[in-house]
Order: sequence, then C-alpha cells, then structure tokens
Amino acid sequence: MASLHLSFEAADGGATILRVQKQQPPWRVVRGFPAPSGELLAHLHNVSGGIFDTDSLDCRIEVGARAQAQVTSTGATRVYRSRSADRNGSQRMEVSVGEAGYLEYLPDALIPFAGSRFEQTARVALAHGASLIWWDRIAPGREASGELFRFQSLASSFEIRASGEPVAIERWSMEPLLRRVDSPARLGDFRHFAACYVCRAGEAREYWREFESRVQAVADRLSTPELLWGVTALRAHGLVIRGVAHSGRLLAEGLTEMWAAAKRILCGRVAVLPRKVH
Repeated sequence: MASLHLSFEAADGGATILRVQKQQPPWRVVRGFPAPSGELLAHLHNVSGGIFDTDSLDCRIEVGARAQAQVTSTGATRVYRSRSADRNGSQRMEVSVGEAGYLEYLPDALIPFAGSRFEQTARVALAHGASLIWWDRIAPGREASGELFRFQSLASSFEIRASGEPVAIERWSMEPLLRRVDSPARLGDFRHFAACYVCRAGEAREYWREFESRVQAVADRLSTPELLWGVTALRAHGLVIRGVAHSGRLLAEGLTEMWAAAKRILCGRVAVLPRKVH
C-alpha cells in the first residue's frame, strides 16, 4: 500500500501554500506552482509509469478554508495487465474542501490495458461555501495497439457530500469481455466517456437551474453525431456534465470547453489548462 497526503492552506495575504504531509512511492509531488487563474497547482506523479495489479494506492487531499487548489496528473493513468484473476489494482481518494475553499481535480485519461483489473474510489466532502470542479475521463484501452475494451474489469465509486448531506453517488462497473459495451443501453457506437461535477455547497436550487440552462446551451452547441454532451442538476449544491465520444481527442477538446464555461459561471475565472511537469 502506498499513501499520499496533501494539504493546501490559505496563508496570510490570500496566497495558498502546499504541504506534502506524506508520500510513499510510487506517489511523488514536487511542489506547488501558481496557476494563471489564481489556484496553486500540484502534479500527481506516479513514478512507476502506471498502476500494477498489486498496487493499492491511497490519496488524501485537504483544501483548507479559503485555499485555492488545482490538481492534475502528469499524463494518462495506465493500468497494466493483471497476471491472475485474484490480482486487482486499486486507488482510493479522500478529499475535503473547507469553507470558501476551491478545488479543481483535472486528471488525464484513465487507460485500462488489455487483461487489466482495476477499481477506483473517491469521496469528497465540501464545507459550506466550498467549491469543486472534478472531472474523470475513461478511454477504451490502447487504441493504437488495437486494444478496444479488452480489459477484464473496471469499476468506479464516487461520492460527494456538501454541507454534510449526500448530493452525488455514482457507481459503475464494466466487464467488456463478459458484457458487451456497444449496446444502446451502454455506450453504443461511442468509445470514450467523461463526467465533470461542478459544485458549491450552499447555493440555492434556483442558482443551479439557471447554471444548468447556461451550460446546456454550450453542450448543445458542441454536440455532434461523434460527440454528445448532457447536463443534469444534482438534488442540491451542484450539477454533473457527461460526455461520450468516438475519439479521445474530441472528448478532451469538448471537456475543456465545458469546463471553461462552468468555471466562468461558477467563479468568474478564465480557465487555463494546467501545464504539465515531467
């Protein structure tokens, strides 16, 4: 088991500082970098190059009151082939954002290799007034190698609690070698999919209805037969944006535009993709 613990804290004068409380290989975080839009940017490195079938990775991120954080990966998350049926890689994240704090979690795509088994879990707790943008992108495998949905299993569990109440619980699993993913009830002709959650704890439902309408207009403009977007308000405190695409490039470009529109509405900031550090 490998653990990573990051704390973002608001310093005197309004700046955000990063404290790496704990890190064990293969996790590696070097330092924080000021982002053009005002957050402090941290890169999550996996120095082993990917996730192996015996890896159990734990990540804890704490964003303090009034701290402004942006977290990204240094590249796609590669999940390597499992060597036996009882080997399953996993990653767990526990995240908290304090009052008036802000977190963007913007990782690159997850790529499950042929024969891989992987499960990911994330739980996010937002204090009153805390804001969040969190996206997740899934690829069908190594397309250049002809590996389309050749992984054994992929499972995800994601939860958000805002002001102490659950507002989003998402769980899904895929076993494409046992259950086809190209049925109309699943992905159909699409290969790549993504979700982006946008939240601020404490905003009224009327705020989110107007927010949904404005972001849906962007989704309608971007949607084509090769790329579809939809927006749905949560029961409270936020909304979720979902997309499916024929190609990873189309999905990434569309997700960036959806994120930029959502960030502009949520906090009035210009969205600048985090620079990569290798």
